[in-house]
Amino acid sequence: LCGVALNAYLTMLLDTGTLHCDPHPGNLLRTPDGRLCILDWGMVIDVPVDLQLSLLEFIADLNAENYEDVPDDLVKLKFVPEDKIEELRES
Repeated sequence: LCGVALNAYLTMLLDTGTLHCDPHPGNLLRTPDGRLCILDWGMVIDVPVDLQLSLLEFIADLNAENYEDVPDDLVKLKFVPEDKIEELRES
């Protein structure tokens, strides 16, 4: 079921651009026939296309072991301020 949840969230994030933002055991249930039921859609965000693409680039760089590109990915994702990129590269 974890694989189903991961696939569902990646589809939401990267395909539909709408993301359920409250995944915890009370909101994720297994139905009697083994399907995933996601409850409580009160916390949802729309993920802009540019952010979706940045996330894909980040995942692709990690998967391909292109670690030298990861600092740029983190800046694009706004996880790291642009003025700190050299400090990140040196760490």
